Amino acid sequence: MSSPLKRSLSTTGRSISPPPLQRKIPRLTEHVSSTRAPPADHLRIFSWNVNGVGPLLQKQLSFSADSLSPLRTFLKRHHWPQFLCLQEVKISSKDTGTQRRLQAAANECASGGEPTYTIEYSLPRDKHNATGFGGKVHGVATLIRDDFGSRLRATRRPDWDLEGRVLIHELDMGLVVINGYWVNGTLDPYRDPETGRVIGTRHDHKLRFHQWMLDEVLRLERPGLHVILIGDMNIARARIDGHPNLRTSPVQHVQNRADFNAKFFTDENGLRAIDIFRHQHGDSRKYTYRPRGKNWGESGDRVDLIVVSRSLVDPLDAVADTDICDNAVDRGHSDHVPLWISLNMSKLSAKQHNRAQVDGSS
Repeated sequence: MSSPLKRSLSTTGRSISPPPLQRKIPRLTEHVSSTRAPPADHLRIFSWNVNGVGPLLQKQLSFSADSLSPLRTFLKRHHWPQFLCLQEVKISSKDTGTQRRLQAAANECASGGEPTYTIEYSLPRDKHNATGFGGKVHGVATLIRDDFGSRLRATRRPDWDLEGRVLIHELDMGLVVINGYWVNGTLDPYRDPETGRVIGTRHDHKLRFHQWMLDEVLRLERPGLHVILIGDMNIARARIDGHPNLRTSPVQHVQNRADFNAKFFTDENGLRAIDIFRHQHGDSRKYTYRPRGKNWGESGDRVDLIVVSRSLVDPLDAVADTDICDNAVDRGHSDHVPLWISLNMSKLSAKQHNRAQVDGSS
């Protein structure tokens, strides 16, 4: 049995920030790499809050003579993960041109034998609560490697999410990957999506989002599926996850944190899931939010998380590795760094095979 997790429990007070359209991604050299080449039977899922996709579409000369976009450079440098989950893409649902350009950036200059990607989007469709920057607010996108696409049974956008925050990917190995940009609690008003009437604050909406997500994952786990929640959850869970301080004022941030930890980790009727970075790395101090207004290392919060069904750890022992790319190069133009998880697909496939045999003999 796995050792118990630390259960102590932030949200940040970050307001919505505009896309950094003029910010350049650092020029990279061929030897820069933040992750190791994976075994062939591993499924690797990356997550990155990019704070706008504009800089990912720029042309950049790197890796010898290849003229790649920063997005293609990122994928190559990290050995072509099967999934790249992006948050805060800040693309209007009507802006099909940028959507096409992002996919082109993921695939340009693909040489023979190199993977290509298809992108799924969930963009805002709430006319009362997701209108910032001309509708270019929130939004998530998932890049799925084309040679892995046959393993994908379905991608869906839950009806309860109108702000473009959630993509649910169901795989044929009994695994569900949920790419999420979770609500940030603030005192700004939240309006009824149908009438536009103010019905509380963004803090209230954050708590509703927690409940909706919990209900969704519990429904998925009920028939025996394994779930990975990945993305910017806008919660730093414990004192160790904030530097130099964990936010405790105003008090609603403390309440939001306690609600998140209870629903997803500690309550008997909650998810009882595993924060996989803490599970594998103990008290290591790494952060995912690195504000650009301060020198590197002066401030950080671990608000982007990978939360997995307990079954993926015990009994399957399917999580091979996980980490946070806590460095200035991987932060790129954003104010967040990427994080990732690697799964042993053979262990997942063995479980599905055994279940199929049981079902067939009953």
